[in-house]
Amino acid sequence: MRKIVLVFALILNVLYVQSQCQADFSYMQNGPTTIFTDLSTVNPSWSTNYSVSWAWDFGDGNTSTQQNPIHTYSNGIYTPCLIVTYFDSTIINSCISIYCDSIFIGNGFPTSWDCAPTGCFDPGTGLGQYTTLSSCQTACVVTPSWDCNPNTLGCSDPGTGLGQYSTLAACQAACSVTLSWDCGPWGCFDPGTGLGQYATLTSCQVACTSTSGLLCDSIVVTGSQTQLLMQVNNINTIIDYWITTAPDGTVLGEDSMWNMHNVYNSFTIPHDTIITCITYMDVNGYVTCCIYFVWDATLGIWAKMGMQTSINEINYERKLVRILDVLGRETNSKKDAILFYLYDDGTIEKIYLNR
Repeated sequence: MRKIVLVFALILNVLYVQSQCQADFSYMQNGPTTIFTDLSTVNPSWSTNYSVSWAWDFGDGNTSTQQNPIHTYSNGIYTPCLIVTYFDSTIINSCISIYCDSIFIGNGFPTSWDCAPTGCFDPGTGLGQYTTLSSCQTACVVTPSWDCNPNTLGCSDPGTGLGQYSTLAACQAACSVTLSWDCGPWGCFDPGTGLGQYATLTSCQVACTSTSGLLCDSIVVTGSQTQLLMQVNNINTIIDYWITTAPDGTVLGEDSMWNMHNVYNSFTIPHDTIITCITYMDVNGYVTCCIYFVWDATLGIWAKMGMQTSINEINYERKLVRILDVLGRETNSKKDAILFYLYDDGTIEKIYLNR
């Protein structure tokens, strides 16, 4: 027990002594020449009779014992260190401290290379793993491998060497998706996942009867010509997306995940004809229908003019104005997404691209 106490006391004494001094330095560069200045300090209460020694390691294999040495480097990044030792010969006591810093010599970081899945590259810090491009290229070999993603391009090499299949042939043999079909508002389609609701196209076509007019016929409109509210009452589903446009393609209102829809027709001359389309889910999948409303100034109401049970029935010349996603955000054409194409004649087309 006494031995443990003595060792602990010795450790505390060393820590205390080392805390009494601190190595430090500054440097000034003149091209490749660096002038070092010792800034080390010692606590005046530690001792009044001491000598000091300096041990410099310039980080390039060279050393010095001068207090303020001058050293010439080659271009590169170096980490010089200074060790100072304060020694009191009267009480035979010493204090040792070390301090290091990084310096950069030259007009730019030295070239170096690291290996990434895309090949060798210079990180621009001078600290790359390889000092030459050829040594990096020799070591930076990623074993080809393949992963299967039937929803996009089939088999592909992730570039990491960690793909599920070691050969392209093995991936192609495993990466086959059974044909299947889902029913959309434009008819039957293969989602490309093998998880469609119907195993054959015939069974899908038999079941895929359009019901797109049901909820459009149930839209109730209240309000004025310039500000109106549309809603579908007494249904057990949510309208995924509403959009109302003017005949010239101007969007007058958009809503999502709600059974009510606000339309703002506030123009110098309000439009007297508007087109509203809704998208919702029924037993056959997503359904989109559109209906025309005309303002009856005599009665002060919006009257239904007619309904399009299939937006694909519109086949005259038209110009694409905008593309929206199911949340009403403007986007670009992309795969594996339900999109709404708005044309300059006020029509809206719902499209799903899976190829």
